[in-house]
Amino acid sequence: MNPIKLLRRSGFIRNTTILMSGTTVSQILPVLFTPLISRLFSPSDFSVYAVFIGLYSILGAGMTLRYDMAIMLPKDSNKAIKVVNLCLVNSIIMASFFLIVGFFFGKNFIVLLKLETLSNWYLLLPVASFFLAVNNVLINWYNRNKQYKTISINRISRSATNTASNIVFGYAKFPHIGLILSQLISDGLSATVYLIRYYYSALNKNISTTFNDLKAVAIEYKDFPTFTLPTTLLNVISHQLPILMLTAFFSPELSGSYFFAMRILAAPTALIGFAYSQTFFQSFTAHIQASNFDAARNFLYRSWLLLFALICVPAIIIILWGAPLFSFLFGKEWLESGAISSILIFYVIFSFLSSPTSTTYATLRMQKYSLFFGLSELIYRFSSFYLGYLMNDFYLALKILVICEVINIFIYNSVVIMKIRSMSMKVLL
Repeated sequence: MNPIKLLRRSGFIRNTTILMSGTTVSQILPVLFTPLISRLFSPSDFSVYAVFIGLYSILGAGMTLRYDMAIMLPKDSNKAIKVVNLCLVNSIIMASFFLIVGFFFGKNFIVLLKLETLSNWYLLLPVASFFLAVNNVLINWYNRNKQYKTISINRISRSATNTASNIVFGYAKFPHIGLILSQLISDGLSATVYLIRYYYSALNKNISTTFNDLKAVAIEYKDFPTFTLPTTLLNVISHQLPILMLTAFFSPELSGSYFFAMRILAAPTALIGFAYSQTFFQSFTAHIQASNFDAARNFLYRSWLLLFALICVPAIIIILWGAPLFSFLFGKEWLESGAISSILIFYVIFSFLSSPTSTTYATLRMQKYSLFFGLSELIYRFSSFYLGYLMNDFYLALKILVICEVINIFIYNSVVIMKIRSMSMKVLL
């Protein structure tokens, strides 16, 4: 049968379209208002916000101990609910721990990392990280249950709240704290709505979860905190490392320009890549569970080709006219962001193509391999920017970083293909 007909029959195209429509609207809102927001806040304001986002992303990644990646795996829905509850309990415990540590030692950490720009707001980090974790957990839950409309509507409201708050705080002359509070408000409201819907559904099913239930699923899926958690933390830290190093070793203005460039370039990835990766995860997992390894591999190939076709034209525009385009759209003070984007776009292309691949490592239970990639990313990202600091040349660091990223992504995807071929050979034998 024609592959397109197979995708239609499975509902893959319909589900992807629903998620993409919600993601499209949620991304169009900030993109439409970015020319206004970029004139209400300076690169220095975005630098403080970038540091906050970097630290809250690192904390948020470890809140559930990465059990949220196991929500999709149980065949029994009741067991999946127990995994969700384990994630929520872990998030509460971790947020409380970080809040206590921050209260007593937060100032010392901020000074040690040379991130004094965040000295007044670091106690908001555990709260924001908790909201981020709750959103990630319940997105996986609703994805498992194919409630894509719920995900889309919530994502749109989250984006609209963030954008509206940015504008209000910007006109009210709140500097960087306006950006931070906007993130906190939008994530908090989204997490609250998700929790209300989830608990209402769970109560109707009369499913109770005991301590022994939580312990049982924690042991069954122990590979996730053992292998996926360290890998995720390494990956998130290495992704946020440029912002933290730029702020500490170069200047707030430069880190703000870099963050703004990444924020704009991430739009196509968030617009299509994330939505596609969510439905890809479910369909790819179904192929693997059915031991249909050839179909899984071909499905991955088609995904790469489709994503490459989608990003080609925008990438060429950024490469050729990044600096003048940013200056025209967002204001003259963002000219450097455009120059940065014309280099970063080469990394973004390969990252966009690879956006579904990260989910395959969970499906194929290859978490231990991800750990090595996480270590390599941390090493070359740190080395790139530290070399730039020593040479006092930011753009040299950026070019080295992009080259390393492309090589790493190529190897990362090659490992998946080799794993699928190996599994297919075992079935034939």
